[in-house]
Amino acid sequence: MICEGVAFCPGVLSQAQLVPWVTRIDEQYERIEAARQLGGGVSAVIPPGQRFAPTASSFTIGAIFPDGKFQTLFAAIDAGCAGAWIRSTMSDGIACDLTQSWVRRQYAPHCYPPLHAPHGWHQDGALGFDFLSYPDGIFPSDALLPMVTCWIALGPCGVGAPGLEIVTRRLGTLLAPGELVDERLRARFPPEEFYRPAMEVGDAVLMREDILHRTLVSPEMTQDRTSIELRFFAEDNPPMRLKGDRFLVCSEKGSV
Repeated sequence: MICEGVAFCPGVLSQAQLVPWVTRIDEQYERIEAARQLGGGVSAVIPPGQRFAPTASSFTIGAIFPDGKFQTLFAAIDAGCAGAWIRSTMSDGIACDLTQSWVRRQYAPHCYPPLHAPHGWHQDGALGFDFLSYPDGIFPSDALLPMVTCWIALGPCGVGAPGLEIVTRRLGTLLAPGELVDERLRARFPPEEFYRPAMEVGDAVLMREDILHRTLVSPEMTQDRTSIELRFFAEDNPPMRLKGDRFLVCSEKGSV
């Protein structure tokens, strides 16, 4: 564990386990790139009921993992330290929000496709929060959703390819967008609280809802990065503001 709200778990998934999934993911990105080259809509190559986010070059997890395949994926994650951390953090009964879980590709800076941009500083617990309704910056006590993000690298990242930068301090509160400026955060937190993991295939970072993080990218990075991002909530307490999302209850530990 890096701090109370962040854990680094190496080798959560093996390269052998990932090969068939990475192949399907790469094929999906090839279809997306072909659609872009032809000038057509990318939505035409995304399965019905799934979404593509052009600004993040991401598609929802269901585009390549139907429910049965996802349960197999989660069983592999659940078998080790990552599953134990998620369950101990959220309680044993957990559900994955498939609407908010993604396959993401972060490109090297010289390879950005149209509309693409790296993620700036944010907190995942802000999912679905209406910042515009609180212009004074005074947010309700339930502004942050209790949750865990499981971020899995599908290839080496953080050095030659874009990775993550994380502030290793739990805040317990939601920050307003105006506070999520790099210069302000550098002044607020000491350098030793900024964590930049160098990750290999199958490594995972787990984060609580209030942890600040962003895409780490620099001009020296020449490789692209692909990752899986899963969002977990307590099974018996799905967030009201995400009530339209599709949740999949994760099987009890040890089962598929």
